[in-house]
Amino acid sequence: MCCLESEDIRRRITTDWKSAQVHVLPMMQLSFQRLQDHLCRFSAQYDRLVAFKPTGWTFTQTETVEDIVPQVNGNVTVYGIPYSEHSSFLELKRFVQWLKPLKIIPTVNIGRQETRAAMERCFRDWMKETTEDTL
Repeated sequence: MCCLESEDIRRRITTDWKSAQVHVLPMMQLSFQRLQDHLCRFSAQYDRLVAFKPTGWTFTQTETVEDIVPQVNGNVTVYGIPYSEHSSFLELKRFVQWLKPLKIIPTVNIGRQETRAAMERCFRDWMKETTEDTL
C-alpha cells in the first residue's frame, strides 16, 4: 500500500485489529472454521462476519455476477468473487458495477501519476454509469 504514495490511504491503514473496520486475511484463513475463529477473537466488537473470497474457481463464462450466491454458516457469510489477473476489461467493469464500492484503488500501472489519474477517471465513469442506471 505504501507504493500508492497516498497519505489518505496511509492514514487509514492500521495493524491494530480492534480499531480496524476491515480485516484482510490470508486466503488460507477463509474457511468457515477459521473465519468463525477470527470472529470469536473480536466478539466484543462484532457479531457477524462477511468475507469476500477472490477465486476464479467459483465463476464460469456462462455465469454472471448476478448469479453469485453467498455461502452462509451461522453468522459468517462468504461470497466467492470472480477474480483473475487476466479478467477482461468488461468483466472488471461489470464486477465493479455490481459491487458498487465507495472507492477503487488501482494496484497496477501505478508508477506514474498520469496513469493512476486515467484509471481513477475510468473507475469514476463506471460508478457514474451505475448511479445513472438506478435513477
